[in-house]
Amino acid sequence: MLKKILYIIIAIVGGFFSGYLLLTFIVLGGTTQVPDLIGKDIVVANKILREKGLYIRIEGYEYSETPTGTVSNQNPPAGTKIKSGREIGVIVSKGLRFNILPDVTGINYEEAEKILNEKGIPIEQIIYIHSEIYPEKTVIAQRPEPNEGGKSIKLLVSKGRRED
Repeated sequence: MLKKILYIIIAIVGGFFSGYLLLTFIVLGGTTQVPDLIGKDIVVANKILREKGLYIRIEGYEYSETPTGTVSNQNPPAGTKIKSGREIGVIVSKGLRFNILPDVTGINYEEAEKILNEKGIPIEQIIYIHSEIYPEKTVIAQRPEPNEGGKSIKLLVSKGRRED
């Protein structure tokens, strides 16, 4: 009788132990640590995730300190342990957005370029047109307007009077 009780207790403890091991294997099996993707090019980030058995999901775009086309934020964060096959949400950087652009209209293009370079604002496009009002190499207009935000600037520059 005592042997039967002992066998039953051993069977119950063994059942719990094997159940615990099976559950641990199912829950924790195939887990991986989320890599740090911040600052990495979106194509490189995708490759890193694929190698770890994870997938990328682009959740949006934002202006940030990280270069254009790189990951500026991720969810879950780096270091988190998750199951393989899960998606990592990323926000892709659109580069810097300057809160306020300086007013460079009415000044010489070289001076405007110097001001913009000192502030780290890239000149996206320069359009030259003839003008009866503005002297040659004078900035006539800019987009975005002064005091508006943007990530770069476009300038309209005078070619001076049209010679007939």
